[in-house]
Amino acid sequence: MDRYRRAFRQKVIPRYYRGSLHVASFVGIQSGAVILVGSKVHWNWEAVLIVGLSLAYATTFTYFLHRFLLHRKVPGLGWAHKMHHWHHTFYQSNSMEYEELDDVYMLLMPPWIQILYYLLYLPALALVAGLVFGSEVTLPIVFGLTLWYGIYELVHWMEHLPSGTGPLRFRPFQRLRAHHAIHHSSLKDKANFGIVEPSWDYILGTKK
Repeated sequence: MDRYRRAFRQKVIPRYYRGSLHVASFVGIQSGAVILVGSKVHWNWEAVLIVGLSLAYATTFTYFLHRFLLHRKVPGLGWAHKMHHWHHTFYQSNSMEYEELDDVYMLLMPPWIQILYYLLYLPALALVAGLVFGSEVTLPIVFGLTLWYGIYELVHWMEHLPSGTGPLRFRPFQRLRAHHAIHHSSLKDKANFGIVEPSWDYILGTKK
């Protein structure tokens, strides 16, 4: 596996890539977005409820996107399937951990996806939500989905930490890691598509 990973890094990771800059850009954009949007929300119990519902929507959307887009070749979106295939090729059930910081190239979303998420997806969703539900719900929804992006990336990163380090010293995170490891086995196209939490796997019978 070590020889395979060395060859994979040389073939797939661009020479200009720096994992440290990738992590820094993620942290900077994510932190700035959470602080900016959070400061604009008029916080009350209704806002908290809307944020919770936004997170429920996000985990649902992520499950179906992961299952039916990233694990299938959809016309026009082959690049997404290819990137996800790289992730599964590099991180397998018996080698879940990243070894070098540059290995986050196959782990974190590319910065351009994060930028498009904030500049296109969230504004479009906020516009629709404002038209359907009213402008007062827009900012809590945007905050919830902003929060979700960071939660998703951090939990997924945690699931690929070396065993017994950081959060993986605690049983709930160990179970989540084990759940995700099954998805990185030969069952990758059939089971455990929930990355942050497994509720939809239980509901739809894809939990193994």
